[in-house]
Amino acid sequence: MKKKKLLLISLSLIGLNSYAQKLTCSDFRVGTFYIPETKEVGKYTIEANDSIVALTGKRDLSVKKWIVVREKNTQIEWKNGIGNGIPEYEVIEWIDNCTYRLTYDSSKEELSEEKKWVNRNNGIVVTKTKIENKCMYYTAAMTTNDGQKISHDGIICKE
Repeated sequence: MKKKKLLLISLSLIGLNSYAQKLTCSDFRVGTFYIPETKEVGKYTIEANDSIVALTGKRDLSVKKWIVVREKNTQIEWKNGIGNGIPEYEVIEWIDNCTYRLTYDSSKEELSEEKKWVNRNNGIVVTKTKIENKCMYYTAAMTTNDGQKISHDGIICKE
């Protein structure tokens, strides 16, 4: 009798596991997401003139995670939760299901010089590298008008 119960429980768990949802790029197009604080945040690679330089930008230690609210072609980013501080507004141009270009939305906010510079250099192209559990790993890259390639590896997760 115990063997039958154990077998039934095992088969049920295997069945549940086989129906577990596998996320795809489409699952990251619309919804609420978060970008967790990791060691990699603020680490960038710059390729120019046949040389590669790795550098780490100054981190804002008060930010534990970014909240990202994404609709079809727009994205709003909040530091440490929706309604905290001043949001960043971005426009999404989908290149394919796993790749998109981000530029800052000047119709929703006054852009800083850094954001204007990103827009003048055709924005940031984000490409999926892998999906694990509820998170998508990506590389965000920008090729500047003078030929430098600036890239950053990151992670975005479903809430």
